[in-house]
This record gives sequence, structure tokens and C-alpha cells, in this order.
Amino acid sequence: MHPSQILEAGSGLFTVIDIYKHEIISLFKGEIIDAVEADKRAKQNHDRYFINLLDGSIMDSMHTHCFAKYANDTKGTSNSPFKNNAKIGLDDDGNVCIIATKRIKSGSEIFCGYGKPYWKKHQ
Repeated sequence: MHPSQILEAGSGLFTVIDIYKHEIISLFKGEIIDAVEADKRAKQNHDRYFINLLDGSIMDSMHTHCFAKYANDTKGTSNSPFKNNAKIGLDDDGNVCIIATKRIKSGSEIFCGYGKPYWKKHQ
């Protein structure tokens, strides 16, 4: 990981190869938790790596090694000159992943949107 180009965003996810539009960049991995545990962690402000899953459970990637969690959102709290070039979606097997929304050149940082509810809570 390298520092993100977005100020105060921490580490960022960068590609060392060219990535094509619609290509899966990385899978999310994490601990699957229920709403009760998620609420407990959120009250402790440990919910920055949550992903809501289709079955109502939540994946928490905070303490899991996975590249996907380092993709930052350009629409966050800073006034970033960058634009998102990927999105969070599902692969053909139903796994949560980051998918390129346009061609991304080698050496570029991967950016994907977190959604308005995320930023409403974390601003």
C-alpha cells in the first residue's frame, strides 16, 4: 500500500497493471457479523470497513487482510480533484468486489464510491 492521493485518506489502493472497464479488481474479505454485533462496533466507532450484504448481514474488513478495503472514495470529506473509477458490486458467484467502471492505467489509484449513508455517518 502507498499513501492515497486524497489528503488525510490514509493508504490507497494502486494498480501495477492496466485494468479494463468491467474487470474485477479485487474481492472484499472480512468477518461476517449480525446486526447486533454491527451496532456494538458502530457505537465504538469501529464501522469504517462495513459492507452491507444482500442477506442482511454485514462484512467487516477492518481486521482482515484484503486489498479492496484500501480503495478510497473521492466523494468523501475532502474536496478531491479525483474521480471514482470503480464501484463496489458482486461477481458472478455473489462475492462482493471492486469492479472497474472505466479503463484504469498501470500506476493509478483505485477509487470507488461508499454511498451517501456512509458519508452522512462519518463526516
